[in-house]
Amino acid sequence: MASEGYGFERWFVETMMGLAPDPEKIQVDGTPRDMTDFASNKAFSVSFASGMMPGPFGMATILPELAAVTKIQMDLLYKIAKYHGKLDKVNRTLVLYVFGCALGVTAGRLLVQRAGTRLVVKALSTQAAQKIAAAVGARIGSGFVQRSAGRWICLATAPVFAWLSKRMTEKIGGHAEELFRQEIEIERIEG
Repeated sequence: MASEGYGFERWFVETMMGLAPDPEKIQVDGTPRDMTDFASNKAFSVSFASGMMPGPFGMATILPELAAVTKIQMDLLYKIAKYHGKLDKVNRTLVLYVFGCALGVTAGRLLVQRAGTRLVVKALSTQAAQKIAAAVGARIGSGFVQRSAGRWICLATAPVFAWLSKRMTEKIGGHAEELFRQEIEIERIEG
């Protein structure tokens, strides 16, 4: 049973990292606040347009919508890291940490611990990281189910889900800004 859970977390994290931008092509266009505002408005537009498709057609837009919004959020995270000169520090654990914090997965804070003036980032292979990946995946999965139901009453729910995408993107930008403006040390795996 534990290996099944590990398989899901690994797949989930790999899928999220697959949406990461090419580091060489990242363009910083403004302050973190400017980039967050632009990205959150873009996420709102994508979710609103996708949410306006009714019934079965709307159901077919859910996964592309979630992928597009996650891509916008990943791009934002990387842009903020580059803004602060910490693009080389971005790894699976930090992505999971930022998304976990934005989704309210409080256990996500176990991945990063303060040591004096710097933050120490734990290795993703830890048991805590696997549990956090499962919690983040469950939160995103529940959003998928809610959007499925909402596609049948799209005129009422499209603005709501668009606002949720906007708000989530704002949270990701805020947590990324808070994280990358600090000194970061990546924990090495021994053995």
